[in-house]
Amino acid sequence: MKKAIGGASILAWRESRQAKKQLEKVSLTSNGKYAPSLHLQLIELETDLKRLKAFARRSDKVSHKRDVLLPKWLPITTDYLAKLDANNQKDKVDDHPIFAYCIVWLFDVGELGRAIELAFRAIELDQPMAGSIRRQWAGFIADTVFDWAEVQAENGNSIEPYFSMVFKRVVNDWKLPEPVTAKFYKFAGLALLRTTNGDIKPTQVGDISRLQQADALLEKAASLHKHAQVKTVRNKIDMRIRALEAYGSQESGSQEQGQ
Repeated sequence: MKKAIGGASILAWRESRQAKKQLEKVSLTSNGKYAPSLHLQLIELETDLKRLKAFARRSDKVSHKRDVLLPKWLPITTDYLAKLDANNQKDKVDDHPIFAYCIVWLFDVGELGRAIELAFRAIELDQPMAGSIRRQWAGFIADTVFDWAEVQAENGNSIEPYFSMVFKRVVNDWKLPEPVTAKFYKFAGLALLRTTNGDIKPTQVGDISRLQQADALLEKAASLHKHAQVKTVRNKIDMRIRALEAYGSQESGSQEQGQ
């Protein structure tokens, strides 16, 4: 005679089958909303992370994040944040790994505006970094945006508004290592000296106040980190300022003689 199955066992079996069906529906539809509980969503997320790791080429990983993972998981993050706002929750809340991974993926695919917005929110909510990334949010954001800005500047492209958004936080809010903060000050100073093609040429700047602003930023970088390597460009700025002042004096003298 078969042993009867208890009510609790039947309930657990039914829940297990229901969970399996929900996860199968998630896989078939690529919509994480079909796994209504965070527990089920994290099971599916773990499966997605394993699939992602199987890609050998970085370009394929980026494409998969952009075309598959973000459309699947970002709506869940958006709903999660909307519920926090509806409940007026501004402080630390429960950890939400999907939220963290979506931020990292947004940075990876180059959607900096949304990535920075959500990353700032993650800091406010004291959310841990995604998975095995051994970084704090502030350092991760700073390095990622700095690397992006370097490429943009060297190609003569605008670095705004993203560089200034992060630079403001680096200066006023985040206690990053001095060399990191120094490189932001240096980059901000050099940005004022760049030509339209991305070259750094103080001799092409005709505005003394702009040159002085650049020099002040570079001076701050040097004060934060002795190896900031700004001495040469500061000397060029000084020479350019003196040349412009001398030219201005000559112009003023010529006008007085003509009167």
